[in-house]
Amino acid sequence: MTDVRTVDVGVEFLERLLERSERNPDRSRPASAAPEYDRLSTAQQVSRFHDQMAAAQRFGAVKVERGKRDRGHLIERVRVLDPELLARHLGRPTAPAVAQRVRDELLPVATTGEPWVVSLLDEMTAKWARSEAAYRLTAGQSDAAKEFFTLLASISRQEARGLDARTFSQKATNDTKAFDRHASRLAAVLGVRIGQPGAAADVVWAHIGLERFSHPVHLKGPVAVEGEKGRLIDGRASPFASIHPEMLSRLSVLERPTAVLTIENYASFNRQVREIEDGSLVVYTGGFPAAGVIELLAKVLTTVPADVPFLHWGDVDAGGVRIFRYLEENLPRGPRPHLMTKELAEKSGQPADADLSLASIAGSDSAIRELAEWLAFGTDVRHLEQEALEPESPGYGRYCQ
Repeated sequence: MTDVRTVDVGVEFLERLLERSERNPDRSRPASAAPEYDRLSTAQQVSRFHDQMAAAQRFGAVKVERGKRDRGHLIERVRVLDPELLARHLGRPTAPAVAQRVRDELLPVATTGEPWVVSLLDEMTAKWARSEAAYRLTAGQSDAAKEFFTLLASISRQEARGLDARTFSQKATNDTKAFDRHASRLAAVLGVRIGQPGAAADVVWAHIGLERFSHPVHLKGPVAVEGEKGRLIDGRASPFASIHPEMLSRLSVLERPTAVLTIENYASFNRQVREIEDGSLVVYTGGFPAAGVIELLAKVLTTVPADVPFLHWGDVDAGGVRIFRYLEENLPRGPRPHLMTKELAEKSGQPADADLSLASIAGSDSAIRELAEWLAFGTDVRHLEQEALEPESPGYGRYCQ
């Protein structure tokens, strides 16, 4: 009677050899391994294992190397001669063949998105061809991979913008929970895509415009929301007003503001609107600006004259620089930095390490590229939380660069 455990040991041994070959197909020496005789506790099990290795050798898949002298009855090492023949001997296709089949299945989905989605599929296919998981998905999980690429393609088409996760998931996949199943890998992929590997999920969701539910936009300045029976919200209210994104279609600018100033942190926003009265429109971004903030700013910036200064005040650190860059890339015109200088950070900031992840911004045409370059490559780098500074009017020339 055949010992099932013996069959498993032999098959597992050959599967591991094949996996090693597929993980490094360009290796200079063929994959090899020594048998684990401690897993073969009886003479019958050893004999069956030897028979399996001999069968694989007769098939041309492996070379069996015996021990010398008094160990001649034992197998010293088994080397792979032909990975494709070994896969056929084990009764399964090779990893490259499986990877190509899965790619062919997923390509029609990926091509509905932007070109980078297809590039990601190619990247993942290369990993699958080496029997590796890609973003914790194996080639054997083609259904899950199809769902993942359906979500990615939809995101690349900007279809997540302004929606909560469940609604977006339903629209993209007809399954309200699909997004939650893939949230961590979506965040990982999109974090790399936006130049922020490892970014927190809420930062990534803000970039794609995804919101659990839209938050009101806090602001102070000469704007209003008009209703059929009169004014619903006056942005000049004290200490500030809040406008829900769903009301933005009725937003109007009452008069020319002296400046448009966005502020990253809540404490600094509160101090600015309570302590400085200079006719500016001050908007709280809430860290990374959500879709509603971007929509409001876009409407304001296309309404006010182009010579109205637009500035942003945030932390002097990697997060603050990325928020600034995000505003530049997503609005009709970009801001200038307000109270965000190397000199202020050197005077009032705290020691910090250089952050090479800012290199792409440092090398761009961003208005904050010089600060990004210092934070990325400088010596004696310091970070400055904006709460450490007193609020100042954006009309002060030295900050309105």
